[in-house]
Amino acid sequence: MALFNDRIALYRAPLIDDAYGPVRDWDQAQKYWEGIGAALPYRRAYKPDAATRETSRTRITVYLPGAVDFDSADRLLIRGEWWESDGDPWPWRLGSRHYTQLYAKKVSK
Repeated sequence: MALFNDRIALYRAPLIDDAYGPVRDWDQAQKYWEGIGAALPYRRAYKPDAATRETSRTRITVYLPGAVDFDSADRLLIRGEWWESDGDPWPWRLGSRHYTQLYAKKVSK
């Protein structure tokens, strides 16, 4: 597919226990997949009412080739920026080709 021109890396962090229960230790995250995919904006940046919040959210749709073992707690590194998963992945086919589609979000101030 011609749109597959973004280098994407997927990272998974182990669970550790802290005072509040199990949390992801992102200092110990490991890259478990890297390849070429497509990261496409599917919604313009969303900025809530300034009186209530000072952040904006950017969301993208990511397409990965093949069946990727993606977990909703994993993070993505795309074009040097970190993204968080926004839900579970969705496997789909286009003819004989297999893809994994997922949504990701980035929150910034």
